[in-house]
Amino acid sequence: MPEEDGFLGAIRADPRDTTARLVYADWLDERHDPRGDFVRLHLALAAAAPDHAERVAGEHELSHLRKDCDPAWLAVVEPEGALTIDRVERRGCQCFDMGSGQRRAPTPYLHVDSQDTECGAWKRLLELVEEAAADGREEFAPLREMGPVDRSRIVTLPATIAKLKAVKSLSLYGSNLVRVPPEIGEMSALEEFDPYTSYRLHWLPYEITHCENLRESRVSTRALYGNYKYRPPFPLLDPGAPTGPGRKEPARLPLKRWEGTATRPCSVCGESFEDRRRHRVWVSLRVATDVLPLLVNACSEECVGMLPVPPDGYVPTPHRGGTRVHQPPARYP
Repeated sequence: MPEEDGFLGAIRADPRDTTARLVYADWLDERHDPRGDFVRLHLALAAAAPDHAERVAGEHELSHLRKDCDPAWLAVVEPEGALTIDRVERRGCQCFDMGSGQRRAPTPYLHVDSQDTECGAWKRLLELVEEAAADGREEFAPLREMGPVDRSRIVTLPATIAKLKAVKSLSLYGSNLVRVPPEIGEMSALEEFDPYTSYRLHWLPYEITHCENLRESRVSTRALYGNYKYRPPFPLLDPGAPTGPGRKEPARLPLKRWEGTATRPCSVCGESFEDRRRHRVWVSLRVATDVLPLLVNACSEECVGMLPVPPDGYVPTPHRGGTRVHQPPARYP
C-alpha cells in the first residue's frame, strides 16, 4: 500500500522521529489495525525508564502484540529487536568508554531495552526458576543452560526469582542483562552474587541490600555508574527528566490487555505507594565485596533520609544524578 510505504519510509529514514510514528499509529487506528497499539506502546516503552512501575505489564503486552506482526514490518518499527551476529557477540555497550575512561556522551541514559516475554529464551528462563524453586537448589546459574543467542535475548530476570528462597549462589556470568528486578531482595538465603563480565549492567536495585546473608560478590566494577576507576556520571532521575535524547518518560503506559499499576513497594520501608517519581535517588553502598550504585524508589523524603551513609571515596549522600553531581577524583591513571 503506497500510503503505508510512505509512513514506513519516514520511520526508516529517522527512527527517532516520534511524530512520524504517532501519525502512523493514528492511520492504523483509523483502519482498526492492531499494529497501531504496537506502535504506541513500543514508543511509550522506549521512553519509560527501566524502573517504571508499569514496565513489566507493558513488556508483556508488547510481546503479545509482537507475535502477530510481520518480521519485515518489525524490522522497520523495532530495529533494535533484530538479532545480529554482532549483537550476540558484543557484550558491552557505548554508555561510557570502559577502556580509556572517556565519556562518550555528556548525558548518560538508563538502558530501556524491552524484554520479549514470548520468546523461547524467556519461557525457558521461567521454567528454570520454577525448577530451582521446586527442588530447593542452592546454586542458580540459568544462563549456563542456554546458548549464546538465547542468552543475548535475556535483558532482565523475572519477578519470580522471589521464589528462590534456598538459593545461596546466583551466577549471571557474561550476561546481556541491563537490569535486575527488585525481587532479588526476597532471595533471603543469597550469599554469593556473580554477574561478572555483564558489561551492560550499570546499576542494581536498592532492594539487593535486603539480602542479609550476602557476603561475596563478583561484579565488573568498571561497568558501574560512579565506579572508582573512571567515575562515569549517573543518569538524571529528576521527575520529567528525559530518559533518552528527546524522550520524556510517560506517567502511564497505553495498556489495553495487561493491567498496569502506578503503585509499588517503597525500596526502604516496603509500604505500597503511588510512584510519582519524586523520591528516586542514587546511593553508592557496599554490598558484599563491592560498592554498587543502587537505584532507590522511596515513598518519601523521610525514607530517603533513612538510607545508609555511602563509604569514603563515593558521593557522600543520596543524589538524583546528572552531570552536575560532584564525584571524587578517579583513581585509575
